[in-house]
Amino acid sequence: MRWAAPPDKREIVLIFLSLTIYFLAYNVDASLQVLGIDPSVARGAMFSRLGLGNRAIGRDGRKPSGWRDNLEAEIFGDWPWEEGHVAGHGNERSQPKGTGRHGATWIRQGRRNDLRETENRSFGGPTVSDALQRWGQDPPQTEVVKHVSGYTILDNVYILNYTVYLISDKVNAFPPLSSMVTSTGPGFREWKLLSVEDGHKIVGDYGAPIHGVSWMSTDTTPHNSTLFALWRTYSSLDGTIDDSGRTKLPPPQRLIFPHNRFFTDPNPPFENHWIRRRRVDTGFHPYLAKAAFPHLAVQYFEDWEDYQKMEVPFVFERVVIADRGIAAKEVKKGDPPYSPTSLFDLSDNWWEPVRKSVAQFLDEYEYSPKAKTVLTYLHSQSVEGPKLSSEDHLALVKALKKLAYKYGYELHVVSTETAETDWVERMGAVVKSSVILGVHGDHLMDSVFMRRTPQSTLLEIFPSDKFARDREYAIHSIGLNYIAVQGTKTFTSSELPAIAPAQNEPIAIDIQTVVHSIYEALSRPPPRS
Repeated sequence: MRWAAPPDKREIVLIFLSLTIYFLAYNVDASLQVLGIDPSVARGAMFSRLGLGNRAIGRDGRKPSGWRDNLEAEIFGDWPWEEGHVAGHGNERSQPKGTGRHGATWIRQGRRNDLRETENRSFGGPTVSDALQRWGQDPPQTEVVKHVSGYTILDNVYILNYTVYLISDKVNAFPPLSSMVTSTGPGFREWKLLSVEDGHKIVGDYGAPIHGVSWMSTDTTPHNSTLFALWRTYSSLDGTIDDSGRTKLPPPQRLIFPHNRFFTDPNPPFENHWIRRRRVDTGFHPYLAKAAFPHLAVQYFEDWEDYQKMEVPFVFERVVIADRGIAAKEVKKGDPPYSPTSLFDLSDNWWEPVRKSVAQFLDEYEYSPKAKTVLTYLHSQSVEGPKLSSEDHLALVKALKKLAYKYGYELHVVSTETAETDWVERMGAVVKSSVILGVHGDHLMDSVFMRRTPQSTLLEIFPSDKFARDREYAIHSIGLNYIAVQGTKTFTSSELPAIAPAQNEPIAIDIQTVVHSIYEALSRPPPRS
């Protein structure tokens, strides 16, 4: 056959077969995918068989099905896997926070993609380019947003050289400075109210704005009602807070204690920097602020001093100020220093956003109608201050256990001493309680975090003929019930005993009166709709 003769069938088949093999080999990855085979797995398996490489790992982190052994099954299990999801049967993707084998929190696919893209989007608010504000001859003027004696909300507050400046062309419209702030100390020497012209001479043409909402406690001795009073003041800006705790208020960005140092003990030698220091008492547990206001940064004298030492004025966009010293002088005898905040027009649900945040943090916000009624005894038997005798304390615990067993209550006996009961355990009991009882004292302010129901009651035990209204005022202001017990006598918010502050007098307790009061509180029927 001549060389130019047409190819026969055998040659045509060989040509097509060669071309097919060439294209398949040249595009092997695409070819294997068409056949439903993971190319990386096949390639790894082939090279491994030839002794030229390791067995491949699939996209799910496992070996190919043909290579899996008992060890992999023990480590990974036989969970199905869908790309973009965690391996599992799928039901766990809707579980609430903190449940499941590892207490994991699951994020839906769309939310996960949002989190991946955060580096490419703006979070709103100021940017790094807004570190300085130039106002020329017209500095931003200070405005009084809300005010009662000791509690004030101000916009555009200047600090410079250990002095706080309020600048306005309407100085005559301001309340007296003596009704806003009197507590001075190392953080600032004085507050001054100036006209725009005089203020400009001091603050100049520009300054550094501090954006967002700041809270400030100007007292040198903070109290455990500080957060309560600050939020009560701030919440006056939103009268639409509903019973689910929804509010339009932006979270506070910082809480400032300008007169209080972070540590209360002397500075150790530098080479002994590892020594554990004693932190200042702010009046509330540090965990509480982080649970209620995760955005909140707490600043102290050292932080405030840094601002003051710089030669550029700093301007707080909005400041909520609490000064217990002023408030204590203005209230009528027996009322707590935070009582002036009752003059603000507030929603009935003003406290719910804070209570909800703490309850959700502790995973105790959701309530099941089938859940047991919770009773909590907060005691301070291990610390200095008012307390029951050891015999009365043990007898009361025994009576409470008997009451709980008889009626199916869930009882918690909780110490206020952190070494005995940590904060999470203590507050976990508080937020789900229907009744809290204890000897009178500031530790009972934690009861404001009780779930709000018709039965929710604080029962406070006093010595005979002694009474202080500090806790009653707070409890009543958020719509909970209150009972004061003096021996065999009981009093409610509608008919309180005479004010006679207790000290460390012995407390005689009538256990039957206490137990009966608890039973009556928990038997209170819900209001008719």
